[in-house]
Amino acid sequence: MKLTKKLQAEIMQIHNAYWDSYLKGDVEAMHPLLDKEYTQVGSAEGEVFSNKQDAVQFLYDTIDQVAGKVEMRNRVTKLELHGDTILVHERCDLYVLADDKWVFYSK
Repeated sequence: MKLTKKLQAEIMQIHNAYWDSYLKGDVEAMHPLLDKEYTQVGSAEGEVFSNKQDAVQFLYDTIDQVAGKVEMRNRVTKLELHGDTILVHERCDLYVLADDKWVFYSK
């Protein structure tokens, strides 16, 4: 596999659509972006899912905690090819809305 400019653009379009939908709370838009073989390892013990159905249900159950309340700023994204796998590596600063003010949360 070769990581062409066209393939990079397609991957970034999907990646950005996922995060834009997530931050807006649009689970319906996120659902088709996830592969049927989707798995997830989140930042907490209860955020580990071995199938798309459970991961999407988790989104429905918790999206209100994020929608309109979290921003990703200073995003730096790069794609890395590892055999037949493309890794999207992103670093950013997270800001959360607290008491009507955007405050830095974490890198």
